[in-house]
Amino acid sequence: MKLDQKYFVPFMLVCGAISMIFIAVSSFNFSERRTDQFLSYAQSYDSLLTKPHPYIYKSDSLRLGEFSGEKTLVLFWASWSEKSSDIMAELDVISHGSTKINVVAALVRDATEELEVPSNQYDFHYIDGTVLNNELRVPGIPSYLILDENGKPVNIQVGYKENQLSDQLAPFVDE
Repeated sequence: MKLDQKYFVPFMLVCGAISMIFIAVSSFNFSERRTDQFLSYAQSYDSLLTKPHPYIYKSDSLRLGEFSGEKTLVLFWASWSEKSSDIMAELDVISHGSTKINVVAALVRDATEELEVPSNQYDFHYIDGTVLNNELRVPGIPSYLILDENGKPVNIQVGYKENQLSDQLAPFVDE
């Protein structure tokens, strides 16, 4: 079958539009699936509370189970990510408003020996989070995981949108 020359351009435009719609829908579904998988991995990860995670610039390690009875937010961040800096600043303001949530800043995809000491800026527990990031298959940076008093994952977020963190943490702080 031969396409008439006058229909070729409209035919290509329709094919291009259909392709763009397909790519957009597939990308959105893929992102949603990866976010759902992140929560699923976190909920089924047996050693989430017991596995030691090395502190940055300290010789000891941290187990998330040390915060039993307290709410905890595990933030996966990177020094090169501007959005990580934004979320950390917002989280610092929120965490100073309440002593009821612990913040564990899990650094990923960075060489810690070249990193400036971050602990002077925010009152967080800084750990090397690369292994945890890989085991939970965190789909993006920054991302965070909220644990309840029993250490059970109750909420996750991938990416950063201004003031979204405040809304999600409202039930967990200043109770």
